[in-house]
Amino acid sequence: MITAVAISKKLFEYLMKECTHAEIEKVFLGIGTTEGGTVNVLEVVECKNISQNPRVEFIADPLCIYKAFKYAESKKLDIVALMHSHPAPPQPSALDIKGMKLWSVPWVIVDSRSGNAKAWLFKNGVVEIPIQII
Repeated sequence: MITAVAISKKLFEYLMKECTHAEIEKVFLGIGTTEGGTVNVLEVVECKNISQNPRVEFIADPLCIYKAFKYAESKKLDIVALMHSHPAPPQPSALDIKGMKLWSVPWVIVDSRSGNAKAWLFKNGVVEIPIQII
């Protein structure tokens, strides 16, 4: 069972820089490993948001997702997290919860206005899990 998301300070700062003050919802796939209950995000791949309304929702480009899976596989890693921004507090939206039920990796949400970030997992409901900056 996943209990935390670990990410390097440098990578976390990169995500904050990319997401804070973004005009649209940004979306990234976290590539890494899972050890014990901790997801270790070692790299991120940004995918284009192809939503018709990208200011308030995201749809990651399917070709980008495919390429990220192939890239992770080539490095003997996995897609271990989904990260995206909201122009609102870092709480899962109804659409996020629907997606979390389908893709059961931690979802890291960044408030693009404040830079606050929280990680969430769907397991018998939505639960917050800690982000460990290492």
